[in-house]
Amino acid sequence: MKNLSPKAKVLEIMQLAGCVAPEVRGTRIKGRFGGDFLAEAIVNEKVVCRTRHHNWRNAYKMLHVQVSRMFVH
Repeated sequence: MKNLSPKAKVLEIMQLAGCVAPEVRGTRIKGRFGGDFLAEAIVNEKVVCRTRHHNWRNAYKMLHVQVSRMFVH
């Protein structure tokens, strides 16, 4: 069993679904109390899913759930 990071898990499920040019990005958005982490799933240079959470790991986990609902039926 592979031990992948949360970001790599999102990218893997997108590749298995057959997405063309999948990309996963994340960035810290400044704000009060440290701000939030924004995670995005991108296909063909278009954002298909976006999540925000204070913890970067949880943001990617929530993105994984959204992407799996979108691409895997």
